[in-house]
Amino acid sequence: MNFHIHPDVFTPRECAEIVRLGFEQIRLERSGTVAGVEGVEDVSADIRESRVAWIGESGDDNWIHERLAAVAEAANDGYGFDLDGFSEDLQFTVYESEGSHYTWHHDGFEEGLEHRKLSLVIQLSDPSGYEGADLEFLEVAEDYDSQERDGYLLSARAIGSVISFPAFEYHRVTPLISGLRCSLVSWLSGPPFR
Repeated sequence: MNFHIHPDVFTPRECAEIVRLGFEQIRLERSGTVAGVEGVEDVSADIRESRVAWIGESGDDNWIHERLAAVAEAANDGYGFDLDGFSEDLQFTVYESEGSHYTWHHDGFEEGLEHRKLSLVIQLSDPSGYEGADLEFLEVAEDYDSQERDGYLLSARAIGSVISFPAFEYHRVTPLISGLRCSLVSWLSGPPFR
């Protein structure tokens, strides 16, 4: 499979703690696709509309990195990527206004991001608290029938689940219809693909 869903990696209480870290301890900024990468400008709201904050590894939140590292190790059993670990802070993302979205993209291969090999997305919001803002892959959008898509969404939207996928896999977040969706994104890096 091009992606894998790992259920119940974080408890609802742990998800609430991550959301607290994102909202209370870190100033949220309007997001661009690759903010801080030299020579790459932020993108317009036509491509991405959300807010982000960055959570670095510290003593208080080291448990998040440790849990994600375990998921990455399990996911990478199937991919066999040469990984060095986390090389970037965790990205706390908020989809909060109607129409918030992120169009089709991949997380690696662009100049300055070619080190990214494995992406992990933690679902932090209770699925009953929002409509839309679904993480989709090309396979889901183009090949799944309605029953398969509903099954995927049931698993992918479950609070505390982690979705792992190769950083080169195209994915998107569909427009938010109502409510609020929070997620945490991380990337594991390694030497360039050969």
